[in-house]
Amino acid sequence: MKQRYRLIRCSERGAKFYCVDTFTGKRASLATPNGDEATQIVLAKNQALRQPALNLQIAKAYLAGSDSGVATRTWQQTMDVP
Repeated sequence: MKQRYRLIRCSERGAKFYCVDTFTGKRASLATPNGDEATQIVLAKNQALRQPALNLQIAKAYLAGSDSGVATRTWQQTMDVP
């Protein structure tokens, strides 16, 4: 399966990385000069297309890692916060 998004670097534009959609040809800035970060973003975009259900589980894992109360919090507690 051909990957939909690929990574390019334009030296004329401050050496920033761009993500190119191979289906439409559109190019979007990744707003980072760091190659490792840019690679991770493009890999995540391609993975989201291949396995959308897995992507949701990964997002939940990241959220649980950053906020330990996310699994037990209710909507009412969220609405009560001023």
